[in-house]
Formats: sequence, C-alpha cells, structure tokens
Amino acid sequence: MLYCVGGIAGGFTAYFDQGYLRAEYNTLGVYRYKAASDHPLPAGSHQLQVRVGFDSAEREAPATITLYVDGDEVGTARVERSVPAVFTATETFDIGIDLGSPVALDYHDRAPFPFTGLRGLT
Repeated sequence: MLYCVGGIAGGFTAYFDQGYLRAEYNTLGVYRYKAASDHPLPAGSHQLQVRVGFDSAEREAPATITLYVDGDEVGTARVERSVPAVFTATETFDIGIDLGSPVALDYHDRAPFPFTGLRGLT
C-alpha cells in the first residue's frame, strides 16, 4: 500500500502488487476503475507519480488515471463515473497501510496490506 483514501464503499488507492504499480478508483462500491503498470518495476529507487485528471469540475465527471515511474507513463485507466461529491467521512487517509476497510477488492483478503519497501517520502 502506498496510500489510500476512503474504503470499500468508495475511495482511491495506489499500491504495489507483485511488482506492479497499481491504482484503483472505487466509485461508491458500484464501479471500480483500475490502472496498472505495463511491467513490474525493477528493484531500486524510483520516482512514482499517480495522477487523476478530471475532464471537468462537474459532478460525476469522467477522469483518467495515469501512472508514471521515473517520469515515464507506464499505465492508464479511464474513470467513466466519479463520485458525486467526496469519499466517505467515516474512513481514513492512510500512507503505507490501509487501516480502514480496504478500498480495493484485489487486496481485501490481505488487509491492512502494509507496504514495507518505502524508505522515505520527498
């Protein structure tokens, strides 16, 4: 787990799984949009960026998730329907672990899914 906001009923998460950088936008537990890097990352230090770019400021606007490693685009996904306002106020924003209900079903059985490879944030 790199970071997450929200939970099983809606949220966003960015994490590593089997060496792949992954992100998921969970629209209220109904729609799930997933991005993954096109290849696993090699060992070593990397600069990561996860961008969610909305098409407009309108409610439920579509968006694009773009994943970057060392400045190179490595994966994208289209969010066809975003949440109408904000993610739940009863969940958490976490770095390195998902302490609330898991945002993604892909790591649900491994929650709280701690990340041990993070050496520092810049």
